Amino acid sequence: MHQFPVLIVVLTVVCRTDQTPREYHRDPTAQSCLDYFKKGYTTNGYYQINNDGVGNTFRTVYCDLESEPGFAWTLVESFSLRNKAMIQFLRRTLKSNSQVRPQAPNWNFYRMPLVEMEHLKKHSTHWRFTCDFPAKPVDLYRDYAVARFKDFDVLSFTGYNACKLMEYINIRGHHCAECTIGWYASQSPTTGQSLHVRSGTKSTNCQFEPKEGAVAGEQNFGYYVTTNNKFRCTSSPNATTNLWIGSFF
Repeated sequence: MHQFPVLIVVLTVVCRTDQTPREYHRDPTAQSCLDYFKKGYTTNGYYQINNDGVGNTFRTVYCDLESEPGFAWTLVESFSLRNKAMIQFLRRTLKSNSQVRPQAPNWNFYRMPLVEMEHLKKHSTHWRFTCDFPAKPVDLYRDYAVARFKDFDVLSFTGYNACKLMEYINIRGHHCAECTIGWYASQSPTTGQSLHVRSGTKSTNCQFEPKEGAVAGEQNFGYYVTTNNKFRCTSSPNATTNLWIGSFF
């Protein structure tokens, strides 16, 4: 079950996705979730980080300090399939700075401002996509992608079927490590495409092509025009796509 606060009155449930969480950790020197991890914090939840580098501005973020031993991850974007048509998640690349409710990290509609993602990148080595985090029980590594920034900088990427090296990627149970797959993202106010993979489209020169079980034209990890309910991020209207920036310690 998602761990964001809810207010229950009789039979009415009001989601607090547009509000700052009431409980969080705050260390004025922390500039990422990794800094909290280094200080001994090991629990997932809300933390406040110094996101301007000089201690004048703090932002509440969601940290994953549990799912992968030795890694600390900061959530930078998350949206549910029912919100796939929001322009920020359908038409905007990460470099476009199309923030969504930056003060209130949540699973259903959230994107951190680009300047803050760039600040996190300075303290990080990797980025990853997860599906439906933190749903349990779950195999984290099914429908999952992770890469090193030095190999693939998603914050500046635009391209069409560009073969990019992944540390590991899994789509509908098909997986590979240290392999390339074609990624897409384009900038345009009306016809742009957010960052995604097309497992239902043949790639020209990339190593990984998870076509078995794909729907024709299927997109993965974003730009959900054609979806497959066998892919966990698009398995139901409530399924979520989650993008993280992090590092190993």
